[in-house]
Amino acid sequence: MTKRQPLIWRILFFAGFVFLQNLSTLALMADQLLNTNLSQGAFALIIVVVFLAVMMYFIRVYQRQIQEYNPRGFGRELAMKGKIKWILLTVAAVYLFLILVTPLMPGEADNQQNIDQLFRVHVLGITLYGAILGPIIEELLYRGIFMNYFWNENDRKHDILAVVTSGLIFGLLHEPAISLYLLVYSVIGIFFGILYLKTKDIRCNMIAHILYNSITFIVMFTAL
Repeated sequence: MTKRQPLIWRILFFAGFVFLQNLSTLALMADQLLNTNLSQGAFALIIVVVFLAVMMYFIRVYQRQIQEYNPRGFGRELAMKGKIKWILLTVAAVYLFLILVTPLMPGEADNQQNIDQLFRVHVLGITLYGAILGPIIEELLYRGIFMNYFWNENDRKHDILAVVTSGLIFGLLHEPAISLYLLVYSVIGIFFGILYLKTKDIRCNMIAHILYNSITFIVMFTAL
C-alpha cells in the first residue's frame, strides 16, 4: 500500500486493522465469553496466542509497507547507537506531563478502570497484555502502519500532521469520549510519534511504550 493508492482505500485498510485490533481485545473478556472461571495460566495462554497472532500479522504489513514506499527512511538504520537517549527522554517527558496534569483530572479514565478490574482477577494475563503485547501492537499500528499510510511525505508539514493525527487516533483508542482524558492520551501519542520521527525505528517506540506501561504495572502491583 503506497501513497499512490486512493485515499479511500488507505482509510478502509487502516480501519480494518483497527477493527482487528479491537476484535482481538475480546480475548480480555475470555472469562465472560466462555462463561467460566479460567485459571491464571489458561487466561494468559489465550492472551498470548491471540495477541501474538495479531502482532505477527501487523509486523508483516509494516515490513511490506516500508519496502514498497518509505520516503522517510523508516527502519533503515538498525543500530541502536544514539537512540537510547530518545527512548529515555520520551518516557521521562510522558511521566513529567502526567505529573503536571494528573491533579487536574477528574477521577480515573474508564480505560484504566477496566484494566484495574481485570488485573485484580487475572494478574499474569493482563500484565502480559498491558506491559508487553499491547504496547507492541499499538506502536506497530498507530505509529508504524499509520504514519506510512497517511501524510507520507518527507517534509515538516507532513511530519507535523502525521504526529498530531496519529496522537489523536491513539487518544480516541483509549478514550472515545470528548474529555480531558482524550487530550491526555492524545498528547502521550504525540510524544511517541515524535520519538518515531526522531529515531525512524519502530523498535524504539516499542521499548519506550513497554517501559512506560511496565512502570505503571509495577505501581499497580504495589497497590494489589
